[in-house]
Amino acid sequence: MSSNIVYRGRLFSLDRLAIRSRRYRSQGAVLLCLLAVNFLFLVVFVTPVYRDMMAGEASLQATRAKMGQLIQYQKAQEAVADLEKTLLTQQELALLADRLPAMARRHQLAIPGVSYQTERQKEGEVRKISFSFKVSGRYSDIRRFIHEVEGLQKFLYIQDMAITSSDKDSDRLELQVGMVAILR
Repeated sequence: MSSNIVYRGRLFSLDRLAIRSRRYRSQGAVLLCLLAVNFLFLVVFVTPVYRDMMAGEASLQATRAKMGQLIQYQKAQEAVADLEKTLLTQQELALLADRLPAMARRHQLAIPGVSYQTERQKEGEVRKISFSFKVSGRYSDIRRFIHEVEGLQKFLYIQDMAITSSDKDSDRLELQVGMVAILR
């Protein structure tokens, strides 16, 4: 005998509901099993891969930072190499020592002599050479000479100058010049 239920004016058979509920139970069990498999897959496979991916990302960031430092170091080395190429050599300094009196004569000036002093440095380092000389002549000629000396080399500097009058009646002046050259 079948049981029937009337609900809101409709007739429902309990046998049919029991069959439907068994079908839903089996579908629910399958769904629950699939959710459990999905969770296990997440825990067993995805989470370790995600951790490895995050560790790899951190390693990549550290490597990029190190690479940036290495690129800056390489650029600094190239800049130092370019700087060393522009420094005077010993031969260029000897040519400069011959050139200064010739420049002075061209401006109607006299340089009686040039004195040099080398500072000792460690092997492989640049050297600083100080030299001084006196120039005597008219002010306008001395000014043109100084202007020409300033334009000679990048690493040749006028360190100090002192100008004095050589004679009370004459328009001739004496200029004491101290210069510094940087050699490789």
